[in-house]
Amino acid sequence: MTEAHFYHSRADQHRIGVHHWPARLDQVNGVAVWLHGMAEHGARYAPLAEALNRAGWHLYCPDHRGHGTSIDDACPQGHLGDQDGWNHTVDDACAILTLAAERHPGLPLVLGGHSMGSFIALAAAERTTLPLDGLVLCGSDYHPGFYYTLMRLPLLFERRRHGKRGTSALIRKLTFESWASQIDGASTDFDWLSNDSAQVQAYIDDPLCGFDCTTETWVALVTGLKDIHSINGLASLPDDLPVLLLGGEADPMSANGRGMMALEKVLHAMEQPVTAHFWDQGRHEILNDTCRDEVLAAITEWLGGEIGRGRRQA
Repeated sequence: MTEAHFYHSRADQHRIGVHHWPARLDQVNGVAVWLHGMAEHGARYAPLAEALNRAGWHLYCPDHRGHGTSIDDACPQGHLGDQDGWNHTVDDACAILTLAAERHPGLPLVLGGHSMGSFIALAAAERTTLPLDGLVLCGSDYHPGFYYTLMRLPLLFERRRHGKRGTSALIRKLTFESWASQIDGASTDFDWLSNDSAQVQAYIDDPLCGFDCTTETWVALVTGLKDIHSINGLASLPDDLPVLLLGGEADPMSANGRGMMALEKVLHAMEQPVTAHFWDQGRHEILNDTCRDEVLAAITEWLGGEIGRGRRQA
């Protein structure tokens, strides 16, 4: 398995750093675009790439603005941008989808993401004009609109205090530190990510992980969440788009999985074709947790079954 890294330029001069793991050309079944979470980067998904490559799928993992290899003066680490960062980031995802489709015409195209990446993936699936074959939401969450309206209030206050590019101890306390405090007997501030101490330490040791995002990034994210989780937003999903939900029932970010289960319920109510798998001991990064082999198997089985079956029937 060989990773190829390249840059894709956007109209505003931003360059998206993209990690690409091609499948063997003699066994290609599809192409996937995967979006990473907040305060991490796409190169961390090499184990996912290995599993998908074995199943015959190409994988592209772009680094979001202000993350990984997608850092510049307009988007320093942790900053999606001074203005309209959410929409630019969603449009970046749509651009990489288009690039993947153009590079691999005729192949099934699946979009997925973890945590913040799952929110961006959902927004991109609602926005893109491409015919997606599947959507994977991992370590995701769901709340009604009024929750995000209330959540925006302290974020806006902190943005006014610290500026758009400033960071906030209060925001960190309300988010990362709050999730960390829910793990009994934790030995690090990031045990909420995984039960696997080696994976937690690798995250801590990675200079491209665990940083504070800016106040503007948090405001942009929560504003975007209100839009994508609205009835109008979810109604923009194609009626027949298969959705795979993956989560941990010990994930503090999603209220121990209840947020993902709420999303499953809403999608079912809208008659979206949904498959869901939840791991009772899984924490936030289930792809890096002790259940990761089961998670990878669930993804590849779904790709070979749900997506493969849909293409055979088409």
